[in-house]
Amino acid sequence: MPWTTPKTWVNSEPLTAADLNTHLRDNLNALHAPPTAAFLANEVANYTTTSSTFVNIDNTDGKLSLTITTTGGDVMVGFVGYVYGSGNIGYLDVEMDGTRIGSDDGLAIFYNTIATTSFVILKTGVSAGSHTFKLQWKITAGGTATLYAGAGTSGADLHPQFWVREVS
Repeated sequence: MPWTTPKTWVNSEPLTAADLNTHLRDNLNALHAPPTAAFLANEVANYTTTSSTFVNIDNTDGKLSLTITTTGGDVMVGFVGYVYGSGNIGYLDVEMDGTRIGSDDGLAIFYNTIATTSFVILKTGVSAGSHTFKLQWKITAGGTATLYAGAGTSGADLHPQFWVREVS
């Protein structure tokens, strides 16, 4: 349910059920349950890439590509996962509607040790409407990046999470 700009009441104006429902109940519901999408991975295989330019980790809507319909304002985007750079340096970023949010080398970096990597970013000024957020990555030349995705890998059977939520 979208947010409605609250009405400015004037003296002697009668309170109606429709006005109260629109400006109080519906706005409280909008604040309580803003547009949100999240993915907690539990895949049969881990994700890997050898790309030295940013590419989508997974194009499947509802996985590491999430779409929400916003009312306009700010969106918070977050990721936490177990990644490995196999002797090289890897980078993570988010693409919103075809444009990367991070600049240069993205929003987060990971190295040649298996470690938890995470980020949270506030994307301001997002227009009202449908928006798609895609988790992307790259690895320096000659390397292979791995995102462990709950695939049963011994010692690394972890489940990354990617989420987006309108916050204003």
